[in-house]
Amino acid sequence: MTYQLTKEELRNNKSRRDEFKNIDRNDIYVILDSLKVTHNIGTILRLADALLVKKVYICGNTIVPPNRKIKMSSRGAERWVPWEYCENAVDVAKKLKEDGVQIVAVEVTNDSIDYRNFSPKRPICLILGREFDGVSQELLDISDCSVHLPLLGMCNSINVSTAASVVLYDTYAKLELLKNKTE
Repeated sequence: MTYQLTKEELRNNKSRRDEFKNIDRNDIYVILDSLKVTHNIGTILRLADALLVKKVYICGNTIVPPNRKIKMSSRGAERWVPWEYCENAVDVAKKLKEDGVQIVAVEVTNDSIDYRNFSPKRPICLILGREFDGVSQELLDISDCSVHLPLLGMCNSINVSTAASVVLYDTYAKLELLKNKTE
């Protein structure tokens, strides 16, 4: 018989809270480029917790924790995910790139590739742009590449936290396959 796991059963499979900050995290970084909607920020922090993202950079003209609305959608993940506010996303991306991190914008561009055809390298940083106008041109210019989700209908965009869910889980899965091949 299949049944939903209880919160206690789920918790039993995880690290103790006092040990959690010391566990190894995945070589995935996320830059949020001036997101305005607290729900999206909180949801992406929750995703970052689910996938043990190394760090989330919340950049630009945005809202940061502590914030009641972010906490509601993150379910408290901002307590567990390493995050930092940085005014300038370009500076963060340049520093990560200097450190050997692959910089990937999640954006529809004239040369972006379908995320399903993308082969990530470790470590990687995914840049997610603001809800209204996407990833800034400055960040696109320094990105190693851009990936997009297919938009087959009449709408020209998809919610940023939805795009983050798809691309983060896909990137994580591909990096796990690479890791398993090299072990």
